[in-house]
Amino acid sequence: MPPPNSHQVLAVLPMLLQMEDDDDFTMREMLRDDSNNDDVTLLAAALPPPAAELGRPEIGGQKISLSWLRSLTPRECLYRFRFHADEIADLATAMQIPERVVTQNGCSFTRIEALGLLLARFRSDADLLELTTRYDRSVGAISQVVNELAIFLDEKWSHLLEFDTNGVLSPDSLQEYGDALEASGVPSNSIWGFIDCTIRCISRPSRFQRQAYSGHKKKHALKYQAVKAPNGHIAHLFGPMEGRRNDNALLHESGLEQLHYQHALRPGADARTALNERYYQVFGDPAYGVRPWLLSGYPRLDLSREEHEWNVLMAEWRIEVEHGFADVVRLWPFTNAWWKHRIWSSPVGCYYRVAVLLTNASNCLRPNQTSQYFNCQPPVLEEYFHT
Repeated sequence: MPPPNSHQVLAVLPMLLQMEDDDDFTMREMLRDDSNNDDVTLLAAALPPPAAELGRPEIGGQKISLSWLRSLTPRECLYRFRFHADEIADLATAMQIPERVVTQNGCSFTRIEALGLLLARFRSDADLLELTTRYDRSVGAISQVVNELAIFLDEKWSHLLEFDTNGVLSPDSLQEYGDALEASGVPSNSIWGFIDCTIRCISRPSRFQRQAYSGHKKKHALKYQAVKAPNGHIAHLFGPMEGRRNDNALLHESGLEQLHYQHALRPGADARTALNERYYQVFGDPAYGVRPWLLSGYPRLDLSREEHEWNVLMAEWRIEVEHGFADVVRLWPFTNAWWKHRIWSSPVGCYYRVAVLLTNASNCLRPNQTSQYFNCQPPVLEEYFHT
C-alpha cells in the first residue's frame, strides 16, 4: 500500500492528537487485529515508526528527606548511606552544605537530599538507574547534583587534606600521634604517620592516554599520595596526578618536605638540634629514601640483624596506610568502579578526595580499627570540619 497523502492523514489526525505518549504500542496492537478496515490501515500508516525499546525502569521510590531517613531502621540507613539519619543531618551541617542546592540544569534539592544522593552514589558501583527507582529522581538530576556537590565539597574542605596545622596536624596533634605510636611499640616518638601512594583506575581516556597509563599496573589511572595518622584519619592527601608518575614525583610535587620544615618542628628543637632529631617524621617504604623528616626501611639485601629487625618491625606499622586506602574503597565502592570514571566528562579527580573526607567523617563518628589499635581518638565531627 502506498503511503497516505496529506488529505488522507487529515482524516485521522484527530485520533492521532488524542493519543498519549504511551498509547503508541497499544494502538499498534489494536490495528494489528483490525487490518482489513481501510481507515484503520490508513491510521497505521500515519503513525510514526515505533521507538526502540530502551529497557529502562520507571522513576519511582521515595525522595530523600530527614523524616524519611528516620523512618528507616538504623541498620538499613547505615547500609544505604553509611551513616545514620541524624548523622547525615549533622554531616550536612558540619560540611556547610547550603540549605537549598540548585544545580546548573535547574534541579532543586534540600541539602539532606543532595548529600543523601551523593552518599548513595558513592555507596554503590551500580548503575544510576538503580538510584532512580529508589529515590524518585532522574538520571540527569542525580548525576548533576552528585558532580556539583563533589566539586563544592572538594573546594570547600581541601585544606583539611593538605597540612591542616589548625586541626589534625597541629603541633599538639603531631606530639599526640608520636606518643601513641611509641606506646604501641614503634621505637621512636618522632614518627607521626605512614606515607604511601595509591592509584585509582579510570576508563581509558580519549586524549592523553599515555600520560594516564601506569606501566606498573598496566592500567589507566590517577595517582594519589596519602599519609595515615594513628587516629585513623588520612591526614594528608595529594593528587590526583597522572598514573604514569612514580611515588617520588608525587612526593616532590606535594611539597610535603617544605611543609614539614615549616610546621613539624619538634618542641624545644632549634638550629643547633641535629637534623634527624629536629622534625616530626613520616615513615614510608624503602623507595622514598631517608631525609630529616622522612624515614624508610633499609633497601639493601645484606642487612645486619638489627637492620632486618627494624624493617620487619616497621613494616607491621606501615601497613596501616594500606588499611586506610582499603577503608575508602570498602565504604565507597564507587571509587573502585573505574568503568564509570571518564575524566573528560566527570570530575573524577574530586571523587576520591571527597570519599576520603567522608571516610574521615565516618571515623569521627565511629573510630575505625586503626584508631582503636593505637588507642588514639579522632576529633569530633565539628572539630574536624573547621574553616
